[in-house]
Amino acid sequence: MARSIDCASDSSVKNVALDTLFLIVLQAAVVIALGKFIHLGLRRHNLPSATSQIIVRGDHRGSLGLHDVIVHVDVENAEDTYGRYVSEARIFYMFYVGLEADVAALWNDMRRATIFTYASVATCLLLAAFVSGGMYGSMMHTPVRSPELLAAVLMLSIADTASVDVSRMASEMGLAATPSGRLVVATAIATNIICIVGEGVFSCMKLASSRTPDYSAPQRLGLGILALVKVGIAVSLLRPVVAFINRRNAGRHRVGNWELVLLLFAVSCIGNFPQRVGFDGMPVSLLLGLAFPREGPVARSIIDTLAYPLHALALPFYFGAMGMRLNFSAMSGAILVPAILLTLLGLIGKCAGTMGAARFLKMPTADALRLGVLLNIKGHVNMIDMRFASSEGIWAEQALMAMVVGSMISTIIAGPVFAVVFRKEKEAYECSHQALEHMATDQELRMLACVHGARGTPGMLSLLELLASKPRAQPTIHVLHFFDVARKDDAPRQYHQRAQDSEHKHMSRRKDATTQVNWAVDVFTCATGLVIRQIDAGDRGSAVNAKAIRRWTEDVRSGILLIPYHKEQHYDGTMVCRREDRRQLNLKVLEGAPCTTAILADRPFRRSGTSFQLPTKISTSTEAAGNQGDEKVTTHVAAVFLGGPDDREAVALACRLAKNESVRLTVVRFVLRESTDDRVATTSADIDGEVSVVVDDPDEECVSEFQREYVAKERAAYAEKAVTGPMDVVEALRGMAGAYALVVVGRGERQPAELVVGLEGWAECAEVGPVGEILASDESLEMGSVLVVQQKTVPPFHFDFAAASSGELTP
Repeated sequence: MARSIDCASDSSVKNVALDTLFLIVLQAAVVIALGKFIHLGLRRHNLPSATSQIIVRGDHRGSLGLHDVIVHVDVENAEDTYGRYVSEARIFYMFYVGLEADVAALWNDMRRATIFTYASVATCLLLAAFVSGGMYGSMMHTPVRSPELLAAVLMLSIADTASVDVSRMASEMGLAATPSGRLVVATAIATNIICIVGEGVFSCMKLASSRTPDYSAPQRLGLGILALVKVGIAVSLLRPVVAFINRRNAGRHRVGNWELVLLLFAVSCIGNFPQRVGFDGMPVSLLLGLAFPREGPVARSIIDTLAYPLHALALPFYFGAMGMRLNFSAMSGAILVPAILLTLLGLIGKCAGTMGAARFLKMPTADALRLGVLLNIKGHVNMIDMRFASSEGIWAEQALMAMVVGSMISTIIAGPVFAVVFRKEKEAYECSHQALEHMATDQELRMLACVHGARGTPGMLSLLELLASKPRAQPTIHVLHFFDVARKDDAPRQYHQRAQDSEHKHMSRRKDATTQVNWAVDVFTCATGLVIRQIDAGDRGSAVNAKAIRRWTEDVRSGILLIPYHKEQHYDGTMVCRREDRRQLNLKVLEGAPCTTAILADRPFRRSGTSFQLPTKISTSTEAAGNQGDEKVTTHVAAVFLGGPDDREAVALACRLAKNESVRLTVVRFVLRESTDDRVATTSADIDGEVSVVVDDPDEECVSEFQREYVAKERAAYAEKAVTGPMDVVEALRGMAGAYALVVVGRGERQPAELVVGLEGWAECAEVGPVGEILASDESLEMGSVLVVQQKTVPPFHFDFAAASSGELTP
């Protein structure tokens, strides 16, 4: 999008007196501090911080009168001085948004986002074009320019959505991982890019040639194409350069300071390629972030470096810049009334488009209305368009103020709407029945895994790899690492604490546990193509850690939570408890888990076959190749089924594992010998009589569906073991040693009593149940890893509401 940046670049800091520059910096600091103070009161109502920052900025310029202190710079010049830094903030923040974006999740929502984008943009363009004729006389000076320019600028201004504002508010409210949040962010970014491209085309036309008097329209077009070529070359060189820096810093938690500065300088230069010739650099910076490699110490360093300055300093000043032209004490009806009308015009256009799209996608109308209000957010992007329209005589200064106030009103209105969406998404997640049993195996599954150190990380990452059968469609996987805060070396060290002593550089690479976990994550990311994001948190006891796990589970909207068993395997096969507080942590997590929870008892010293230590693509195991004749199958998995919701959830999880080509699944069902004879007789009678019997037992339905979808299609195997009592169950479970690399079982407590009565003596650890304890405590080096699954329990009072809420929020 073409921008009037010439005056912004001309009014640089060199034309501002030093005392005035000091007051400008002081003014920015006061605005940020006041915004944070006011947000303390608004936060309890779940309102985003942008609301308080915009209000503070306008009130600061109005009633507080600090602008009168800055005597050397008037309002216009101060805005031009700020504009240069606001543009830099936009470049770095959109790069940060692209780097943090869950590309796979956004891709899964592309169809919905595309429909909403085109529908909302089209209705706004048509509506603005229709009303521009009636607004021409009231917004123009004496006739200087044609009404076509007014229609073009008004169409772009009303159709545009401030993607920076929407992305920041959604991220702050924790909505980036929710279906509604992903949809509004993707639609806002797509809408913003369409309007930027439209304005770029408009600026290259002869009609707007006076906008850039130094260049003709063909020259403008040539400069734009040249800027795109430069950006393409830079993006193509990005991956090899980042890969080279990652290799230089292999095994390190962060890259060096000079390498970090060089990379950030390159991001700024590439983002400014279009802006140097008068176009907007937002799409370029977003593309740069999306194309940036997410594995290795480079991505970690950039994310950690940009997060605090952007969120704490740059963005508050960015939102405050929206109100810098306004003086609330001088407002009059001649400005407020047109501002309200323009805001309503944008709301009508956006809501009409989203309602039409929602009707096509069969979504609730209330969700469409909320989405339309959020897409009407106008930010600093439109300020430059409005200023251009005023300088070109397209509309009067009074109309310009009305447009500015309208943009602020639309942004402030979005705050309560975001709060409503946040509350509905939170209630839907907490109250909905988050069970794999009721999800289709091809439905996306968001995963959160917890690790306590580098020892158990490879096994956990191997399990995550098997669950993600399609890496390109798998949303970002989050790994929560608890490091020991008692040991200073294990905590992530700051840059000033990591002196790069050349003599000891290679010796200190693998000292701290965080770096070792980083290395394991980097290896699996490069080998599997998955996007794995590591979160480091201090180990502060079972109670605090349980709260942290629940908070992160809700933030990432995880469908399954994976935690490690409190015992670790010794080299001789025995399972040793090193820290008792981890058992208490697992019990607390199981009590209040908001989703399906699985405990992994990793056995890395398994003597034969596959052990979960390497990605399947580089694994040298041939466990199943000789038996099955299929070289793709490297991992044998068994699911033990006795009955009950936890066992059904274990089978559902095992079916997701079976989607991976390297997994061969076998479901082993334990039944009483008497009930087996009865079921065989009933089944034969049904077959002879050709009568279809509908079974109400959910266990039978689960087994029937598995046989129909997997066994009949030769995607898995099914076996029944007839037992007469608990001792037969124990013997059969121990007989699985050596046959399977992973055994998936239900935690129990809701299994058939006739199969588990008498097994309480083996249930020393309540976190895994009797069946899981029998398998996990086996001291044989042939026994594979054990995964114990617990289905989330939802109170009956909330179940109907949850179903209704989930129906509202998903198409």
